[in-house]
Amino acid sequence: MHEGRVIKIYLNMRKYILLLTFLSPFLTEAQTTAADTIAIKQACLDYVQGYFTSDTVRVAKAVHPDLAKRIVMKRFKDSLFNMTSAQLVAATRNSKNQGDPNPNEPFKGIVVIYDIDRDNATAKVSTNKMKFFDYVQLAKIKGEWKIINVLWAFTN
Repeated sequence: MHEGRVIKIYLNMRKYILLLTFLSPFLTEAQTTAADTIAIKQACLDYVQGYFTSDTVRVAKAVHPDLAKRIVMKRFKDSLFNMTSAQLVAATRNSKNQGDPNPNEPFKGIVVIYDIDRDNATAKVSTNKMKFFDYVQLAKIKGEWKIINVLWAFTN
């Protein structure tokens, strides 16, 4: 009787081990996604709040050195204007936040993450302080989320 109980326990343990082996990639992915979500939001906030406060260090930390930032300018016959990482950092240094639509409100950065797939993500970044929004693409490079592409537009 003792031997039958040991065999039954062994078989049950084997089922649990197989189940855990099967589920472990999903459990790890869920944990990684939660940490990645926080890091993606932080990169987006460093980017937009850094720009608003003229903090070049925060902006440079958030974007990849090979950043491509673009806008389609309707008033110039739909011309595409490009900005590099270096140009963005220079613009950040000179930003004065003129025309704040809500001067009596504290800064509020809004980040909506549309998708995270492995080491790639897409989000929308906006604020209550600036009259534009950004669609950003991020990549996880050497363990850090960096904004690599931005398509932005003015709000009305």
